[in-house]
Amino acid sequence: MRVLRIGLPGNGMSPPDSRQDYSDTRSIALISALLDARGIQKTHVLGHSIGGRIAWTFAATEPNRVDKLVLLASDGFASPGFAYAVAPEVPATLGLLRWTLPRWLLRMNLAAGYAEPKALSQGAVQRYHDLMRAPGARQALLSRLQQTGLVDPVPLLKRITGPTLLVWGRDDAMIPFSNAADYQRALAHPTLLSLEAMGHLPMEENPQRLRNAGHSACSGDAAQAGPGLAGRGAQFCSCLFGGWPAT
Repeated sequence: MRVLRIGLPGNGMSPPDSRQDYSDTRSIALISALLDARGIQKTHVLGHSIGGRIAWTFAATEPNRVDKLVLLASDGFASPGFAYAVAPEVPATLGLLRWTLPRWLLRMNLAAGYAEPKALSQGAVQRYHDLMRAPGARQALLSRLQQTGLVDPVPLLKRITGPTLLVWGRDDAMIPFSNAADYQRALAHPTLLSLEAMGHLPMEENPQRLRNAGHSACSGDAAQAGPGLAGRGAQFCSCLFGGWPAT
């Protein structure tokens, strides 16, 4: 299995969007163009947080290109601070990052993604600090938030007929665990993997626990794993969760 990790404009080591367009429509067009360039007709898709929203929107608008879908703490449903049809509230502390980047402020924002803030290492803070010092990175982050206007996701989610694995930390303080039930009601074939005492960033907070939980959820029979996640789907899950770093 080949894995493509997509860094959308302004995220990670990717430069800001040349058009300053951070809409989901633009992101989906870029993903489609990448798959075309790689000669990939159909693939599994995984997305986390805002990337989760982009992943399921892609699956709904390009159903013939998505085999299986994995949503990790996915954005999309309304929640405190995120209402439909309006841009989300940008916390004052996050807005300050446009002009200054003290490590204590960055640590405070990152710690909100952890169930146990003490698990946030200095190395992780340094990595984010380095990435966010890239030209245009902080403005791209704020622009993406400001250009986001959530719409009722149910009509789009109803278009997704393939299996979807939902992975969610029960102590997620950024996108509430209750949203997982919203996805379960809207999707045709959902399977939920809930993570006790984990926050919004389980792949960073405790990657080994996430790996172990993923293997447990996907290595059983169809009844245990959910529709479409046994057999070839189990191989997909094994590759997926085996790919998280051990430390």
